[in-house]
Amino acid sequence: MKKTYRSILFALIAATGFTACNDYEAPDITTESAITITGHETSFPASASTGSITFEAKGPVTVTTDNEWITATVDGNRIDIAVDQNNALTGRTGTIIVKCGNATDEISIIQSGIIFKFADVSEIDIESKAWTNSYEANASIPMSVTSDSEWLKASLTDGILTIEADRNTKLQARTGIVTISVGNLTYDITVNQGPLIFPLVKVTEISQNDDAKTYTYDFPSDIPVQFETESSWIHATFANETVTITVDENNSGHMRSGSLSYSLEGTEGSLTVSQYDFDKDIAGEYQWIFTDPTDGKNYYFPATMKRDGSNYTLDFTVGAYKLSAPLKWNDATKTLNLAGGAYLGKWSSYFAYMCYTFYDPEEDAIFYTWDTKPSMNASFTYFESQGKGITAAAFVDAKTFDYALSAMQIQAFRTQPASKDSNAGYIQQMEEPMLMRMQTLPEEGGNTEETTAATPLKKTAAAKIASAKPALGTILNSDTMLAR
Repeated sequence: MKKTYRSILFALIAATGFTACNDYEAPDITTESAITITGHETSFPASASTGSITFEAKGPVTVTTDNEWITATVDGNRIDIAVDQNNALTGRTGTIIVKCGNATDEISIIQSGIIFKFADVSEIDIESKAWTNSYEANASIPMSVTSDSEWLKASLTDGILTIEADRNTKLQARTGIVTISVGNLTYDITVNQGPLIFPLVKVTEISQNDDAKTYTYDFPSDIPVQFETESSWIHATFANETVTITVDENNSGHMRSGSLSYSLEGTEGSLTVSQYDFDKDIAGEYQWIFTDPTDGKNYYFPATMKRDGSNYTLDFTVGAYKLSAPLKWNDATKTLNLAGGAYLGKWSSYFAYMCYTFYDPEEDAIFYTWDTKPSMNASFTYFESQGKGITAAAFVDAKTFDYALSAMQIQAFRTQPASKDSNAGYIQQMEEPMLMRMQTLPEEGGNTEETTAATPLKKTAAAKIASAKPALGTILNSDTMLAR
């Protein structure tokens, strides 16, 4: 009877199990994690930083990291995290591995790269004088700045880079480098400082009136300077970082010029010192000397340079007639300008004008013009020769015309203003014109700064120079000499 009961029970169980395989659904069973993160800091800036992660766990917790730049320790229910400074521009990631029994959790750690902002400057060129300038410089990690030269200084304060250069007291240029360091990064700024320039290098000429005068120039250096001059009226010294040039009063009775040379540490140079007063040394009587192309001989007109206020004239005599050429005077260069087309006055019954001749290579012919565009300049100089002090000024093309001027030509016209139809021919053609006067120098041993008055302009005053022809020249041949 027992065996039968057990067999029936087994059969019922088997039958029941077979039927459940078709209708059974597994119950929803949730296994509770051994670790629960309740709060975390996992993103860090490039600078060395700390953070923490809080958790709940059913047992002891251990923590490890996969990168040396991450340090993690467990303190109660908190994991303390420290990251080293990231010295690169790029960011980086690492992992913290948290274990509790057989349970493991991985937490990603993210650290930013360096953020660096700096003015776009890599090279600076400065003069020899002391200099300073500031630039923006910011980074997300601490920065440092250094200089490789004693004369070059750099500092960082509140995001501002300041660079300072001492005055260069040498005649050689120099270069220094300022280096900004940010983590593993370095940024170089090259500073080129020019040499100290001796001030007289920029002075090629000193030109002044006859008064005594002193000139001073700063030269911030202790380099010895040597001066030389053959002119007793020019003096130069260097002391207390100052170059001093003194010019004595001119009592010579004529314009004068001298040369001052200097040398220092292999640098050499010179300048010209000119001293004159127009009324005392330029104005007065001259010979207006020229070559007559018709016979190749030299002639001159007696002439007088004058000034009336700001008006300058050259009065001269042609035969029995007095003419006057209006001039422009450049006091700085001691140069006068005589423009074409200038009305000179009446010559007999004619009207005299200053004209200029020029050669036209395309037509292979010489022409003249009374246009006001062309002009000639004459720069005055003084020199001594054979016991004479000579003041002279040669006329040259002032380059104010399309063609190169070859000569002056005093032209006669029947009417005024001048026109081609009223052309009566030339009064005088003047090649290689120049103004000159001579002064007799004192006897040897006398005062060399004083001279006699200008020699009267007579026909016999200059060898081989006769007075200008008083008659009207030949009328121009229209085939070869045309007014333009």
